[in-house]
Amino acid sequence: MTPLEFIVAIVASAAGSVVHSCAGIGLGLVAGPALVAIDPDFVPGPVLLVGILVNGRNAVAESRHLDRSALQNCLWGLPVGLVAGLAVLEAVSDRTMALLIGGFTVAAALALLSGFRLHRRTITERIGGVITGFATTTASLPGPPLVLTYSDLRPGTLRATAGTIILVAAGFALVLLAATGNFGRHELELTAQLVPGVVAGLVASRWVRPLVDRRWFRPLVLTVAMAGGLALVIRNTV
Repeated sequence: MTPLEFIVAIVASAAGSVVHSCAGIGLGLVAGPALVAIDPDFVPGPVLLVGILVNGRNAVAESRHLDRSALQNCLWGLPVGLVAGLAVLEAVSDRTMALLIGGFTVAAALALLSGFRLHRRTITERIGGVITGFATTTASLPGPPLVLTYSDLRPGTLRATAGTIILVAAGFALVLLAATGNFGRHELELTAQLVPGVVAGLVASRWVRPLVDRRWFRPLVLTVAMAGGLALVIRNTV
Protein backbone atom coordinates (compact mmCIF):
# COMPACT_ATOMS: atom_id res chain seq x y z
CA MET A 1 0.00 0.00 0.00
CA THR A 2 1.38 3.41 -0.97
CA PRO A 3 1.39 6.36 1.49
CA LEU A 4 -1.45 7.98 -0.47
CA GLU A 5 -3.54 4.80 -0.35
CA PHE A 6 -2.92 4.55 3.40
CA ILE A 7 -4.16 8.12 3.89
CA VAL A 8 -7.25 7.40 1.77
CA ALA A 9 -7.96 4.26 3.83
CA ILE A 10 -7.68 6.23 7.10
CA VAL A 11 -9.93 9.05 5.86
CA ALA A 12 -12.51 6.62 4.44
CA SER A 13 -12.64 4.51 7.61
CA ALA A 14 -12.89 7.65 9.80
CA ALA A 15 -15.76 9.04 7.70
CA GLY A 16 -17.55 5.69 7.76
CA SER A 17 -17.05 5.42 11.51
CA VAL A 18 -18.52 8.88 12.12
CA VAL A 19 -21.58 8.14 10.01
CA HIS A 20 -22.10 4.67 11.49
CA SER A 21 -21.84 5.76 15.11
CA CYS A 22 -24.35 8.56 14.42
CA ALA A 23 -26.83 6.94 12.05
CA GLY A 24 -26.53 3.27 13.07
CA ILE A 25 -25.14 2.23 9.67
CA GLY A 26 -22.54 3.52 7.24
CA LEU A 27 -19.07 2.07 7.82
CA GLY A 28 -19.17 -0.30 4.85
CA LEU A 29 -21.51 1.91 2.83
CA VAL A 30 -19.26 4.99 3.03
CA ALA A 31 -15.80 3.42 3.31
CA GLY A 32 -16.31 0.21 1.30
CA PRO A 33 -15.98 1.52 -2.28
CA ALA A 34 -12.74 3.42 -1.56
CA LEU A 35 -11.23 0.53 0.39
CA VAL A 36 -12.08 -2.07 -2.28
CA ALA A 37 -10.46 0.17 -4.91
CA ILE A 38 -7.24 0.03 -2.85
CA ASP A 39 -7.37 -3.68 -1.99
CA PRO A 40 -10.41 -5.98 -2.50
CA ASP A 41 -9.41 -7.93 0.62
CA PHE A 42 -10.53 -5.01 2.83
CA VAL A 43 -14.05 -6.42 2.32
CA PRO A 44 -15.66 -8.23 3.96
CA GLY A 45 -13.36 -9.35 6.83
CA PRO A 46 -11.37 -6.25 7.88
CA VAL A 47 -14.34 -3.88 7.61
CA LEU A 48 -16.48 -6.31 9.63
CA LEU A 49 -13.81 -6.65 12.31
CA VAL A 50 -13.22 -2.93 12.85
CA GLY A 51 -16.98 -2.44 12.66
CA ILE A 52 -17.24 -4.34 15.93
CA LEU A 53 -15.79 -1.24 17.65
CA VAL A 54 -18.50 1.04 16.27
CA ASN A 55 -21.38 -1.39 16.67
CA GLY A 56 -20.17 -2.26 20.17
CA ARG A 57 -20.38 1.43 21.06
CA ASN A 58 -23.91 1.72 19.69
CA ALA A 59 -25.14 -1.53 21.26
CA VAL A 60 -23.78 -0.68 24.73
CA ALA A 61 -24.34 3.08 24.91
CA GLU A 62 -27.90 2.85 23.50
CA SER A 63 -28.84 -0.49 25.08
CA ARG A 64 -31.87 0.98 26.86
CA HIS A 65 -33.44 1.64 23.45
CA LEU A 66 -33.02 -1.91 22.09
CA ASP A 67 -36.08 -3.35 20.32
CA ARG A 68 -35.89 -6.96 21.50
CA SER A 69 -38.72 -8.22 19.30
CA ALA A 70 -37.06 -6.84 16.16
CA LEU A 71 -33.77 -8.42 17.23
CA GLN A 72 -35.31 -11.87 17.74
CA ASN A 73 -37.13 -11.86 14.39
CA CYS A 74 -34.06 -10.74 12.46
CA LEU A 75 -31.91 -13.45 14.05
CA TRP A 76 -34.23 -16.12 12.62
CA GLY A 77 -33.16 -15.32 9.08
CA LEU A 78 -29.56 -14.33 9.69
CA PRO A 79 -27.91 -17.82 9.46
CA VAL A 80 -29.46 -18.55 6.05
CA GLY A 81 -28.16 -15.30 4.61
CA LEU A 82 -24.69 -15.76 6.10
CA VAL A 83 -24.24 -19.20 4.52
CA ALA A 84 -25.67 -18.08 1.16
CA GLY A 85 -23.36 -15.08 1.12
CA LEU A 86 -20.34 -17.22 1.89
CA ALA A 87 -21.19 -19.50 -1.06
CA VAL A 88 -21.28 -16.49 -3.40
CA LEU A 89 -18.02 -15.13 -1.97
CA GLU A 90 -16.29 -18.44 -2.70
CA ALA A 91 -17.58 -18.54 -6.27
CA VAL A 92 -16.78 -15.08 -7.67
CA SER A 93 -13.61 -13.21 -8.67
CA ASP A 94 -12.25 -10.01 -7.11
CA ARG A 95 -13.50 -7.98 -10.10
CA THR A 96 -16.97 -9.45 -9.83
CA MET A 97 -16.98 -8.82 -6.10
CA ALA A 98 -15.97 -5.19 -6.66
CA LEU A 99 -18.86 -4.79 -9.10
CA LEU A 100 -21.20 -6.46 -6.62
CA ILE A 101 -20.15 -4.14 -3.82
CA GLY A 102 -20.34 -1.04 -6.02
CA GLY A 103 -23.74 -2.03 -7.38
CA PHE A 104 -25.06 -2.93 -3.93
CA THR A 105 -23.88 0.44 -2.58
CA VAL A 106 -25.60 2.37 -5.37
CA ALA A 107 -28.84 0.38 -5.06
CA ALA A 108 -28.91 0.73 -1.28
CA ALA A 109 -28.23 4.47 -1.40
CA LEU A 110 -30.94 4.99 -4.03
CA ALA A 111 -33.46 2.97 -2.02
CA LEU A 112 -32.72 4.92 1.15
CA LEU A 113 -32.75 8.29 -0.67
CA SER A 114 -36.10 7.50 -2.27
CA GLY A 115 -37.70 7.22 1.14
CA PHE A 116 -38.76 3.61 0.51
CA ARG A 117 -40.68 2.19 3.46
CA LEU A 118 -41.67 -1.37 4.33
CA HIS A 119 -44.74 -2.30 6.31
CA ARG A 120 -42.91 -4.02 9.16
CA ARG A 121 -44.21 -7.46 10.14
CA THR A 122 -42.64 -10.65 11.48
CA ILE A 123 -42.10 -12.06 7.98
CA THR A 124 -40.47 -8.89 6.66
CA GLU A 125 -38.15 -8.78 9.68
CA ARG A 126 -37.08 -12.39 9.09
CA ILE A 127 -36.52 -11.77 5.38
CA GLY A 128 -34.56 -8.68 6.39
CA GLY A 129 -32.40 -10.96 8.51
CA VAL A 130 -31.67 -13.20 5.51
CA ILE A 131 -30.68 -10.23 3.33
CA THR A 132 -28.61 -8.73 6.16
CA GLY A 133 -26.66 -11.97 6.54
CA PHE A 134 -26.06 -12.19 2.79
CA ALA A 135 -24.91 -8.56 2.57
CA THR A 136 -22.64 -9.05 5.58
CA THR A 137 -20.56 -11.91 4.15
CA THR A 138 -20.47 -10.69 0.56
CA ALA A 139 -20.09 -6.91 0.78
CA SER A 140 -19.72 -6.04 4.48
CA LEU A 141 -22.93 -4.00 4.09
CA PRO A 142 -25.39 -5.24 6.73
CA GLY A 143 -26.70 -1.74 7.42
CA PRO A 144 -28.87 -0.89 4.37
CA PRO A 145 -31.17 -3.94 4.67
CA LEU A 146 -31.61 -3.18 8.36
CA VAL A 147 -32.50 0.46 7.75
CA LEU A 148 -34.99 -0.53 5.03
CA THR A 149 -36.54 -3.10 7.38
CA TYR A 150 -36.61 -0.85 10.46
CA SER A 151 -37.12 2.55 8.85
CA ASP A 152 -39.83 3.43 11.38
CA LEU A 153 -37.51 3.18 14.41
CA ARG A 154 -36.24 6.28 16.21
CA PRO A 155 -32.48 7.04 15.82
CA GLY A 156 -31.51 5.74 19.26
CA THR A 157 -33.54 2.55 18.84
CA LEU A 158 -32.14 1.98 15.35
CA ARG A 159 -28.55 2.45 16.56
CA ALA A 160 -29.05 0.00 19.44
CA THR A 161 -30.98 -2.61 17.45
CA ALA A 162 -28.86 -2.47 14.29
CA GLY A 163 -25.66 -2.40 16.34
CA THR A 164 -26.62 -5.56 18.23
CA ILE A 165 -27.74 -7.39 15.08
CA ILE A 166 -24.57 -6.45 13.19
CA LEU A 167 -22.39 -7.56 16.12
CA VAL A 168 -23.99 -11.02 15.96
CA ALA A 169 -23.81 -11.15 12.15
CA ALA A 170 -20.18 -9.98 12.06
CA GLY A 171 -19.12 -12.49 14.71
CA PHE A 172 -20.57 -15.46 12.85
CA ALA A 173 -19.38 -14.14 9.47
CA LEU A 174 -15.80 -13.77 10.70
CA VAL A 175 -15.79 -17.34 12.03
CA LEU A 176 -17.08 -18.62 8.67
CA LEU A 177 -14.58 -16.51 6.72
CA ALA A 178 -11.66 -17.76 8.83
CA ALA A 179 -12.82 -21.38 8.56
CA THR A 180 -12.93 -21.16 4.74
CA GLY A 181 -9.58 -19.40 4.37
CA ASN A 182 -11.05 -15.98 3.57
CA PHE A 183 -9.62 -14.28 6.66
CA GLY A 184 -5.97 -14.70 7.60
CA ARG A 185 -2.77 -12.78 8.24
CA HIS A 186 -3.15 -10.42 5.28
CA GLU A 187 -6.66 -9.46 6.38
CA LEU A 188 -5.44 -8.89 9.95
CA GLU A 189 -2.77 -6.52 8.63
CA LEU A 190 -5.40 -4.63 6.64
CA THR A 191 -7.61 -4.47 9.74
CA ALA A 192 -4.79 -2.89 11.76
CA GLN A 193 -4.48 -0.13 9.14
CA LEU A 194 -8.15 0.79 9.58
CA VAL A 195 -8.18 0.97 13.38
CA PRO A 196 -6.74 4.52 13.71
CA GLY A 197 -9.35 5.94 11.34
CA VAL A 198 -12.23 4.12 13.02
CA VAL A 199 -11.14 5.26 16.49
CA ALA A 200 -10.76 8.86 15.26
CA GLY A 201 -14.26 8.64 13.80
CA LEU A 202 -15.68 7.39 17.10
CA VAL A 203 -14.14 10.35 18.93
CA ALA A 204 -15.36 12.87 16.33
CA SER A 205 -18.88 11.43 16.38
CA ARG A 206 -19.46 12.95 19.82
CA TRP A 207 -19.78 16.33 18.11
CA VAL A 208 -21.39 15.09 14.90
CA ARG A 209 -24.16 12.97 16.49
CA PRO A 210 -26.41 15.99 17.26
CA LEU A 211 -26.61 16.59 13.49
CA VAL A 212 -28.09 13.17 12.74
CA ASP A 213 -31.70 14.40 12.76
CA ARG A 214 -31.07 17.42 10.51
CA ARG A 215 -32.65 17.10 7.08
CA TRP A 216 -29.46 17.51 5.05
CA PHE A 217 -27.26 15.04 6.95
CA ARG A 218 -28.65 11.72 5.72
CA PRO A 219 -29.11 12.73 2.03
CA LEU A 220 -25.57 14.10 1.95
CA VAL A 221 -24.07 10.90 3.38
CA LEU A 222 -26.07 8.69 1.02
CA THR A 223 -25.13 10.80 -2.00
CA VAL A 224 -21.44 10.49 -1.12
CA ALA A 225 -21.83 6.72 -0.68
CA MET A 226 -23.65 6.42 -4.02
CA ALA A 227 -20.89 8.38 -5.78
CA GLY A 228 -18.30 6.02 -4.33
CA GLY A 229 -20.27 2.98 -5.49
CA LEU A 230 -20.63 4.40 -8.99
CA ALA A 231 -16.91 5.14 -9.18
CA LEU A 232 -16.14 1.54 -8.18
CA VAL A 233 -18.49 0.14 -10.83
CA ILE A 234 -17.04 2.39 -13.55
CA ARG A 235 -13.48 1.51 -12.56
CA ASN A 236 -14.20 -2.19 -12.99
CA THR A 237 -16.13 -1.94 -16.26
CA VAL A 238 -13.88 0.29 -18.38
